[in-house]
Amino acid sequence: MRRLIALLLLPASIAAAAEPPDALETARRFAAAGALQLALDRVERAQPREPAAQDWANWEALRFELLGRLDRHQDLLARAAALPENLPRAQQRVPFMMSLRAAAAVGQGAQARHYAARLLWQQTISPDEFREIRLLVIKSHVADGRGEDAFRTMLRFEQDYRPLEREVAAGFVESLLDLGMAKQAVNWLASLDDAEALKVRLRFEAGLIDGATAATQARALVARNGGAGAWRIIADTALRQNDRVRHLEALERVLHLAHTPPRTAGRDLWQAYQTLAREIANQNQLLTGDDSGWGDFGARRLETAPLVARAVFAHLAHNASVREARHNAQFQLIASLRAAKLDRAALRLFDGNDFDPGAIDPQARHLLGELAEPIAPALALRYWQGLPPPPGANAQEWALKVAAVAARAGSAEAAAAALRSGLAGKPKLAPELLGRALLIVQDMLAAGRLDHAEALFETLLPLAESGQRRQILFGLARINEALGQHPVAAEHYLRSAVLADPAAPPDALALQARFAAALSLARAGYASDARAQFEWLLKHSKDPVQTEIAHRELAKLKR
Repeated sequence: MRRLIALLLLPASIAAAAEPPDALETARRFAAAGALQLALDRVERAQPREPAAQDWANWEALRFELLGRLDRHQDLLARAAALPENLPRAQQRVPFMMSLRAAAAVGQGAQARHYAARLLWQQTISPDEFREIRLLVIKSHVADGRGEDAFRTMLRFEQDYRPLEREVAAGFVESLLDLGMAKQAVNWLASLDDAEALKVRLRFEAGLIDGATAATQARALVARNGGAGAWRIIADTALRQNDRVRHLEALERVLHLAHTPPRTAGRDLWQAYQTLAREIANQNQLLTGDDSGWGDFGARRLETAPLVARAVFAHLAHNASVREARHNAQFQLIASLRAAKLDRAALRLFDGNDFDPGAIDPQARHLLGELAEPIAPALALRYWQGLPPPPGANAQEWALKVAAVAARAGSAEAAAAALRSGLAGKPKLAPELLGRALLIVQDMLAAGRLDHAEALFETLLPLAESGQRRQILFGLARINEALGQHPVAAEHYLRSAVLADPAAPPDALALQARFAAALSLARAGYASDARAQFEWLLKHSKDPVQTEIAHRELAKLKR
């Protein structure tokens, strides 16, 4: 019902050509209210296509802000690369600042420094922005492995911004430790909180405490809050003690728990799996190329030694000579991580680590999509797109599931394709399934994707029962109204209205459809037809707005 009400209230101005003059300010208010995707949809619809057009640069600045806040860094950088060469300097500031942040976020250090230089040399920036730019330049050096440059820039930053905030000092220390520069990181030892895992890590890597002490302190931290930082210390100390199983366990936890895992975290875990698998093979006389022997060994240890089993399956996932063995190993590895409640570790392990979705077992892709669906719909769509339904699943249910995740990921095209493929050739659709399909299409309509929404409404119309047909016809009418097709809009509105039960008092949808039909008929020049609808409204509607407008429109039609 909430979605139906939203559909009823959709403005006729959803077409780009009908955007109101205050559209830019409305989009800004959407962004300020946190409705970032909705604001971006409005930018996509309403921004002038030509950079020379009035307000194009203001729309473009808002687009950059929204892409940045949505963490769509690659899209933002691609947009930055296509900026007009003759863009006035005053209009470059916001795109360059957002591009600097995006490049730093994705580890493109040289590109980040390029935008930093253009901001510092060509723009008037505030003291706060100047400070942020300097920190982002430090981050860019770290991303490129330029440790000495990063360290010198950190020292200069501290000279200008003493006393250094604890959060900034911690960022310096962590970056230097990742670069293997523990001795330099000691400069900020006193700035760290004694209860932080980072301080334990720094003291250990700088040789101020031994591995046993560091491991004990890290385990105490895990018992208190279980953070990724403490597990990273456990991984480092276990590696030095040659405790491969403990090292592997800790790396899995780091990959799962870290808000932003180290760039090499996934690769390090794959390598740890491989190292442990080779040791296991030597101890248990597993032969290279004996895929079935390795698979049986891993399967027997899934319950009693899951870390060992995962190492074996990870080895097979990469190295099995038989395709079926590789696919089975992929699925078993993901399922075991899921059973250990390490969903994020499973997703991060396969995302961007030499595994193209097409090379992954379909069963494993289904499982990865399930893990990604609640937290990363775009990633779920990447795994599910083009897959047949899981064994035993209803094809229509599967199509709706893929379409829903595509809509949440912002891909109207993929959502439309999934619905079409799942519903094509069906004589009828269960009301519950059709209701779910309607929600997806109504979301497209609300986002201004009129082409996809219209095509899908037409697809759903013959599959629907009477009540849902009314909603679909109303949606088609709104689309045609927005496109200026008033006779077609009136036809759909009136069809929606007359499908209501004639023996019952008209409901809200019937009244709204009849009211909209009357307005569309008047706009189309069908005066007598419009008059009949307005007169019907005066007999049946108790809405003061509808009756007032009906009286006014009838007065116009009599002139």
